[in-house]
Amino acid sequence: MADGKWIAGLTPEIAITDAARLVLGTRFEVVRLYLPLAAEKPDEDWEYVHQLRVGTRRAGAALRVFKDCLPRKHLRSAKASLRTLRRAAGDARDWDVFQLGLAEAKALNSATGKPARDFLTGYAMGERSAAQVRLHRVALDHGPEFLEESQALTDHVHEPKTEDAPTTFGELAVNRFGVLLGAFSAAAEANPTDPIALHQFRILAKRVRYALEIFASCFPETIREEVYPVVEQVQEILGEIQDAVVGLNRLTSMRKNLKAHAPETWMRVQKGFEGLVVSLRSRVPAGRKAFQKWRKQWDVLTQNMKLEIVAATITTEEPSTR
Repeated sequence: MADGKWIAGLTPEIAITDAARLVLGTRFEVVRLYLPLAAEKPDEDWEYVHQLRVGTRRAGAALRVFKDCLPRKHLRSAKASLRTLRRAAGDARDWDVFQLGLAEAKALNSATGKPARDFLTGYAMGERSAAQVRLHRVALDHGPEFLEESQALTDHVHEPKTEDAPTTFGELAVNRFGVLLGAFSAAAEANPTDPIALHQFRILAKRVRYALEIFASCFPETIREEVYPVVEQVQEILGEIQDAVVGLNRLTSMRKNLKAHAPETWMRVQKGFEGLVVSLRSRVPAGRKAFQKWRKQWDVLTQNMKLEIVAATITTEEPSTR
């Protein structure tokens, strides 16, 4: 199935309005495709929920890129719908990732770890089922409205009304992507280290990645071939850290509740829990080490390549990472 990552037909010369209709139409079509599949047939393929979550993020990126071409009322409505769908899909996807992590955890594959594995698997399955109920409800409550909004959104595209607004897609690409990539490079140079700062940098990396998927045709092929994979790589590195931090928080909460309300169960699962905690904790410094290696790679890449898109955009405005 198509994921809508790369969009054919975009050129630097086309009008912004034509680009907006093409990109928004493609991005929203992916969400319309995976919403019923994720809501109704999650057992058929876990990827349905994942693709829905990523699809909502890419559609949100398209709205940010073309915000000046959309009426505020329709822009706010579309953003709200996507946010609701993304959160529901994200909740379900997080528990899918948690279950996959349990299957791969060495600490749970020994005789002493098996009781914890069985307990955590049952717990995760219960939480995943609850998340699926919420996703299904969101699809029923918000799906029809989203379908109507997304199909009509391209009809509301208009010329940007801001002063000195770019007139072509290429001009928009230089302005928007230049600012975003400049902010990304500055954030990398600042060398974030704590989990919260690294998570914020990961969000910024997603913004760069999704924007590049839209603007790739406006820049030399080397941007897509060399910059995109490196941005994707750091997103994966920081994702490992974030998954470990989230997992540790969940285990800490479960351990506290078990000790207080089910001490006999805690005694059975303690060995596996402690082994898994040690394993997850080790991923954080390992991830930081991988991030430092990535920073050196990024520094070499940006120094060796002539990124005119950064030099051409001198501004103090930085994108929000919220």
